Amino acid sequence: KMEDAWAGASFATKEWRTGRILAGIDEIQQELDDQIVKTQAMHGSRYVKPFLGRVEAWEHTLTSLQDIIDNWLKVQAAWLYLEPIFSSDDITRQMPTEAAMFTTVN
Repeated sequence: KMEDAWAGASFATKEWRTGRILAGIDEIQQELDDQIVKTQAMHGSRYVKPFLGRVEAWEHTLTSLQDIIDNWLKVQAAWLYLEPIFSSDDITRQMPTEAAMFTTVN
């Protein structure tokens, strides 16, 4: 049942200046948090023995997904902060090396 909840899940993006950004992931975050709590509760149950491998694998999948989303959002926040700065002609003139590096990454 928990795996089925992810069958129709998709990450929405929206237009932002020169590209697209991840947006509207509140429902995904909530479902992820709920399932991590449920999986940890199952893992602590004395009746988990027959399903222990499956529960551990699912818990690993969920925590990995949480780590990926957290890192994605951190990188996106940094990019959203830096992109307008390095798009400025004034900054490009003052810091040409850094602006070139940002343009390469961007």
